[in-house]
Amino acid sequence: MAGRDIESEQFQGSGPPGSPQPVSVIGDLRAASQLPDEPKGALRALEKGFLYLDRLIERAVPDTLNPLQHTGAIAVVTFLVAAVTGIVVLIWYRPSVNLAYESVEAMSSSPLTAGLVRSLHRYSSDACVFFGTIHAIRFFLERRFGGARWLAWVTGMLMVGILWFIGWTGYWLVWDVRAQMVAMGTAKVIDVLPIFVDPLERSFLTDEGVNSLLFFVVFFFHMLVPLAMGVVMWLHITRLSRPRFLTNKPMTWWVMGTLLLLCVAYPATSSAPAAMAALPRDLTIDWFYLLPLALTDRMSGGAVWGLALFGGIFLFSIPWWLAGKRPEPASVAGSRCNECRKCYTDCPYGAIEMVARTEGNMKYATQALVLPSKCVSCGVCAGSCDTAGIGLDAFSSIEQRRRVESWLAEAKAEDENTNIAFTCAESAGAGLTVDPETGRCKELPDFRVLQIPCIGWVHPLMIERAVRHGAGGVLLAACGPGECLYREGSQWMRERLEGEREPRLRTEKIEGHELRFVELDRTRTADLIREARSMSGGGETGLRDTAPSSPAMAVAAAVFLAVISAGATGAVSDLSYIAPYVEGSELVVSFKHPGAVAEKCRELSEEEIAARPVHMRKATDCERKRSTVRLRVGVDGNEILRKDFPPTGLWGDGSSVAVERIPLPTGQHAVSIEIGDTGDPDEWSFNESRSLEFTSDAKRVVIFDRVSGFSWH
Repeated sequence: MAGRDIESEQFQGSGPPGSPQPVSVIGDLRAASQLPDEPKGALRALEKGFLYLDRLIERAVPDTLNPLQHTGAIAVVTFLVAAVTGIVVLIWYRPSVNLAYESVEAMSSSPLTAGLVRSLHRYSSDACVFFGTIHAIRFFLERRFGGARWLAWVTGMLMVGILWFIGWTGYWLVWDVRAQMVAMGTAKVIDVLPIFVDPLERSFLTDEGVNSLLFFVVFFFHMLVPLAMGVVMWLHITRLSRPRFLTNKPMTWWVMGTLLLLCVAYPATSSAPAAMAALPRDLTIDWFYLLPLALTDRMSGGAVWGLALFGGIFLFSIPWWLAGKRPEPASVAGSRCNECRKCYTDCPYGAIEMVARTEGNMKYATQALVLPSKCVSCGVCAGSCDTAGIGLDAFSSIEQRRRVESWLAEAKAEDENTNIAFTCAESAGAGLTVDPETGRCKELPDFRVLQIPCIGWVHPLMIERAVRHGAGGVLLAACGPGECLYREGSQWMRERLEGEREPRLRTEKIEGHELRFVELDRTRTADLIREARSMSGGGETGLRDTAPSSPAMAVAAAVFLAVISAGATGAVSDLSYIAPYVEGSELVVSFKHPGAVAEKCRELSEEEIAARPVHMRKATDCERKRSTVRLRVGVDGNEILRKDFPPTGLWGDGSSVAVERIPLPTGQHAVSIEIGDTGDPDEWSFNESRSLEFTSDAKRVVIFDRVSGFSWH
């Protein structure tokens, strides 16, 4: 095997076995900048909550069926289900403001075909948000967003925004009361921007005023934006080697079973059909997607924009202000690289390339090259390299090997029977009290402990040499199953120990000595201590079995988890929403009307005339502009509103536009509307009066235009 033959030159050290070796004192692991700063307070406490929940689930089901270990892949699968069912549902759906609601309601009459597809479309979309949010929260608590991982975090936040937009427009297309609220909330926010000449809000004052073309534009975006989601999703995983993009077969069956269970038990329904004059009161909404209604119903459009921008800046900038100091990337010693490609193959983040050799033994055509922009400083490459040709400068394999050997030489000189423990800094070993200089541990008096960035950092030769230099046994403590901070470190170590991956452990070299590999999260320090003490007392050797006690228990637990997940998804997707209560009713008055054109002239002086070009030398200068349009509203003989609306347009030559909402008590009221469009403030060119009945569940709308006059709704 390449690299093993030069162990004595590159990996062995200068003295005979058992002799003390020089030690490079580098301080503890975090001081060496090979791990992010230790999370404090609430972040660590909340992370432990996930770990405790993992432990509870893993007592009953294997890792392959623990949904908390597959949140990202589940989110992808549910998104694909939503995309496919969205295409299929077009068989029955009609993208028209006049036919949309009826076509959606007709699906419910076929619960085993159209109704089932519709429910799958809705609940898979909800499940995508549910598991995607858990995925983001967990990675945030584990601080997997700093350094080279910034791209994954930023694209993840971008996917959340895109996913919400898809769902928001999707609910618009149902055209029920929820869709009405979505449309009005959207109009309030968009009207703040200088996009449309007419406020979008005017399109949603009456049922007749809803623009069918606008409805089709929303449908077009709902169908097109998922393509952008695919691009961002690819960027999200582009820096990962062997990304787990989809769930495994057992988990896929579990996901589909959970969705079908929810669809059958609680089919998706619509609210009442949209009625623009209605005042929505108590109803249920899908809080996964319609949470912003709580803002658009209670805040101005500008305030919503401000909150969204502030929140976006806060979330997207987390990798730069919360991640702390970025660890130094791995480096390559070209003189030791023998182009074995193991580091290139094992790197979890694709941060290593094989390039043309520039130094060292030129009989090898290529050598490894670390890409700093992708390296997360996990040290897995060090555990792959037989010649110590790659690794972390601040946590050198050679220096740490010498440190371990000096500990063993010291123990031998003092006639101590000492074991060696390599503990991942994110595993149960994080709870141990370790002196980084001597390796002595308060909780494990029979061990010398070396805390490392990742269990994948440990090369099998380091285990063999620890035994050769007098270690009674070696304990390897990794993160909990499926929880490796650096993705594949625990997996590679397990395969190396079992002889399934190079570099493999040569078991004949440690024959007669105990080796234990345990996967324990940071909440299980007590279990690690018991495991270590059992080694000192001659306990059972080998890998620990974490499988469920019986297949029946695993099946029962999987069903239970499906019921819990389905219940949580279904409940949040149909929770009560209380719209802001308005005492009484409301009168809405709107118009789009051009003011009269007025011309104002003045005599020019001789100096002003002379300053102008010859062909523009007129004696008078006339300015033409439109008059401000005035609105006066009277109720029961009392003037309750008088307001001026200047002309729109860059040059003030457009029509004046008004949308005024006036709260009124319920009951019968005499309403008069007057509009003046001339320069005379006392002239009212258009007026009309009516007696209207105002109720608490509907508003009255008056719309004026020059052609049709007043229309009362």
